[in-house]
This record gives sequence, C-alpha cells and structure tokens, in this order.
Amino acid sequence: MKFDAIVIGGGWSGAKAALELLKSGREVALFMSGRPVDKVDLSEFKSLGGLVVAGDKVTGGRIEDGKVVSVTTEDLGTVCADVYVLATGKFFGGGLVADMDKVYEPVFGLDVEYEKDRSKWFDPDFFADQPFLNFGVKADAEGHPYKDGTCISNLTVTGGILASKQ
Repeated sequence: MKFDAIVIGGGWSGAKAALELLKSGREVALFMSGRPVDKVDLSEFKSLGGLVVAGDKVTGGRIEDGKVVSVTTEDLGTVCADVYVLATGKFFGGGLVADMDKVYEPVFGLDVEYEKDRSKWFDPDFFADQPFLNFGVKADAEGHPYKDGTCISNLTVTGGILASKQ
C-alpha cells in the first residue's frame, strides 16, 4: 500500500497534521492504535477523503540513507509513503518507552534526549514538575528527528513526543 503521507498517532497533533497534509492535496493515511481521543474530530479529515486506520498499530519503520522508506503495521503489513509524521505522544501514549537502563522511541528507534542517571528521572514529590516529562525525541528546528545522529529528512515528529527544552 502506498500513500503520499502517513501520520502515526491519532491525538490532537497527529489529527491536525493529517488534516493539513490532506488539505495540501496529498493522499493521507492516519494510523492510530486505539480509538480517537475525545476532543479529536476526524469528520472533516474523512469527508475530504483521508483514510483513518484505527486499531492497527505501527510496529516498526525502515530507514535507508536518512529517509523512512516504509512502516510495518500489525494488520496491513508494509505501508509506504513519501512523507511521514510521528505524533505518538510520550510515555502514556506509548510514544516513548522506558526500561531499567534507557528511554527509547519504539517505532523507528530515534535518538531520545533523556537523563542517563535513572535516579534523576523523577522527583519524589508527586506534585512537583517531573523531569521525565521533558524527555523526548531529538529533532532539528523543523521537527526532523535524528537516528544515530543522522537527520531523517522525510519524517517529522510533532506534539508531546518532542524533547522539551528547559
């Protein structure tokens, strides 16, 4: 399956990106692993011919020569596009995952900015600003992320998955 643009993540920023890409004349598929967030209205996107693929999780992506060439989903398999947008959120949306040693982005394995000392990931005061909320994917000024230090030119990360600058 081939599209002009693939948007991964059905929250507010993913839905907005998908709609803007569709309005620019592109054939767009919006992949969301669950159902739309309550405040996201996809009716205009659907009425303009956008494809919403709800319940099909994007599990990986193939990158070659600084560009995404395809993504793999649980149900559709390999899907290709010219442009990709990653808007999967941070920890609670599954856009970032933490294990005992690191924080990582699970779809493309993008470079993530986070504190290496795990004891500094949180503040013991539950009501304090929590440091882990600032972790996120490293990106240039246009939102193009890095993988192993190389900028991925046809992928844009948006919304909560970005690293917060303090």
